[in-house]
Amino acid sequence: MPSRPPTIDTAQCEINKYLMELRNSPPAANPLQFWEQRMHVYPQLAPLAQDLISAPASQAFVERIFSVCGLLTEDRRNRTTKSLEMRLFLRLNAHIIS
Repeated sequence: MPSRPPTIDTAQCEINKYLMELRNSPPAANPLQFWEQRMHVYPQLAPLAQDLISAPASQAFVERIFSVCGLLTEDRRNRTTKSLEMRLFLRLNAHIIS
């Protein structure tokens, strides 16, 4: 039987440990603070949890990006040589560049 890489075992152990802690303690009042305080206990799980907690609550930003992508891919712009990702990045960060 092939052995798993240590990071997979460690991540699984962290998840199991977190689920046990979740069952045995009251819910945290501030989830971001919870993960900051337990960064050393869950070094692989905490960054992912903090990233998910800090996700925006609305889809307005994503919808704006889709709208800009639509404008950048219209027929009148289809002859540009730059990638859509590059054009979108430049468009969304024009205020920094100018």
